[in-house]
Amino acid sequence: MIDLALKSILDWIYPPTCAACRTLIALNDTQPRDMMLCCSCQTLFEPIEPPICAFCGMPTESEVDRCASCFGMLFGFTQNRAAFRYEGVVRDLLLELKFSNNKQIAHALGKLWAFHIAPMSMDSNYILTALPMHKTKQRERGFNQAEVLTQHLSQRLGITMEKALLRIIDTPPQSGLHPRERIQNVDGAFAVAKNIDVSGKNYIIVDDIFTTGASLNACAKALLKSGAAGVRCMTLAIVEKREKGKESGFKT
Repeated sequence: MIDLALKSILDWIYPPTCAACRTLIALNDTQPRDMMLCCSCQTLFEPIEPPICAFCGMPTESEVDRCASCFGMLFGFTQNRAAFRYEGVVRDLLLELKFSNNKQIAHALGKLWAFHIAPMSMDSNYILTALPMHKTKQRERGFNQAEVLTQHLSQRLGITMEKALLRIIDTPPQSGLHPRERIQNVDGAFAVAKNIDVSGKNYIIVDDIFTTGASLNACAKALLKSGAAGVRCMTLAIVEKREKGKESGFKT
């Protein structure tokens, strides 16, 4: 009760602002205030609806088992599901999160994602784990956005969260690399944490953007090599491939 009263007082003194448009959020807007996004900005987030690629979650013209982007590619995970297209306000906020290290945006996106989430069919043995940052980069940023997103999903879905993975190599950024270069860049960059036994467990790796799936795949391979039973993925956004006839691969 004291915490709620204190929060109410602080809200009057320091009115929360929308993480997207920076306008003050009205005191009577309970849901937007909790989500840190005003009602108007929330309408700009349109969750991806079918038809989609059954494997990577890319929006498609009709339901397919594998879209042109992931057809013929080998992955350790069996499925990815993305909540939003990487465009518009989603893209703007993720770019700001990356370059301004604004943790409020990570919480806002995490809460919004959790609000819209339609849980995949899963048994109680599934465990959420965030795609890890190298300790040097996380020290510089102050937080791992994938971990913040995972915390909100864990609360929403009632699924255990584990810090099962480590990034053991501080690799160069994936952006700007050819799909094959992305795969090589993160090869061997991840490992299972020494204090975690993954044997026989099913994991869902959480990250912010699915571009080529190379980092997610490297994480999945590390989990499977250490005895995990299966791996799926969930990403806040997915980069939609619009050009036909060009080779596409996958980041995160």
